[in-house]
Amino acid sequence: MAECGLFLSYLFTLLFMADCSPLTFQEKMLLKALGLNTRPIPVAPGPVPKSLKDIFDKGINKDNPCMMEGLGVPGNILRSYRDQGPLPSHEDSQGSLCLKKLLFFDLSVVESKEKLTLGQLEVKFKHNTYYGQEFLLRLYRTVQLSLKGMRENHGNRKLLVTQSFRLLHKSLYLNLTRVAEDWTNPDKNMGLVLEIYANNDTTGTKRSSKICEPIQSFIHTSLLTVSLDPSNCKTSRAKRSVHPSLPTPSNICKKRRLYIDFKDVGWQNWVIAPRGYMANYCYGECPYPLTEMLRGTNHAVLQTLVHSVEPENTPLPCCAPTKLSPISMLYYDNNDNVVLRHYEDMVVDECGCK
Repeated sequence: MAECGLFLSYLFTLLFMADCSPLTFQEKMLLKALGLNTRPIPVAPGPVPKSLKDIFDKGINKDNPCMMEGLGVPGNILRSYRDQGPLPSHEDSQGSLCLKKLLFFDLSVVESKEKLTLGQLEVKFKHNTYYGQEFLLRLYRTVQLSLKGMRENHGNRKLLVTQSFRLLHKSLYLNLTRVAEDWTNPDKNMGLVLEIYANNDTTGTKRSSKICEPIQSFIHTSLLTVSLDPSNCKTSRAKRSVHPSLPTPSNICKKRRLYIDFKDVGWQNWVIAPRGYMANYCYGECPYPLTEMLRGTNHAVLQTLVHSVEPENTPLPCCAPTKLSPISMLYYDNNDNVVLRHYEDMVVDECGCK
């Protein structure tokens, strides 16, 4: 809670200092909490993957915020990586080979404190394509790079997946969790080789160029990862009893409304959603004697008692959040990847004296 409480505190400070330095200490700390080293400036951002948008729209399960229910794995961070490999080759295709594509996904942004729980490769073809021809997909992991100009050595790669398919109105999804775990160490990431054959045949049988035409409509591949940041994941706590909402003097400790618009802090170009949110804050006095409505801790009750006897030496308790709730943020990172991240303790729901 301490880390998230600091996040909220920095966000408040940044909101009121938005017209000062272009990159304040507070903003640097906020960006660091989001896994960013500087404010992202999207150059050629891709579309937001439907899977991430659906999870964002569904919202957080407050009883189990560190579980990606739609994907069935623990996690509070989703990332969609764009393929950074070269364009697919067709001109060198021979025999039944329709397409060969080198794939590369940079997972260096995954922090050491994160536990990766899912890696899923999506192979996407052009929509509205239906073709009865059967194809064979082979996916290899590159384990050793060949020197430039040297002929490719098949011993430098390891077969991961062999799968037959027909072109339908959907993508192909391949589980690469173990590979993605290794790729969090950049020294182990040498990419993948994707090959697609016609006629479910890899023997080199001559094929008609028309058979491969639907494969030429190949759009792109992307990698989805889910990871769990334990420092931003807390166990569920017993619910506090609900106190009746009684009229209170304006100077008494209570929740005050505060809407944070990301445009006001200059984040509108890289935060996809939400555009802002109702963060709220706590403000007011904690007078003696503390009433049940002020939700004072035992320590706060004793402190007000001592203050009533020695007001010069002991201050009154502070008005602070007693209940907070999470939000999700969907944004572009420094590599134009799309990230969905759940953050605990971002909305003040109740206030009390501490």
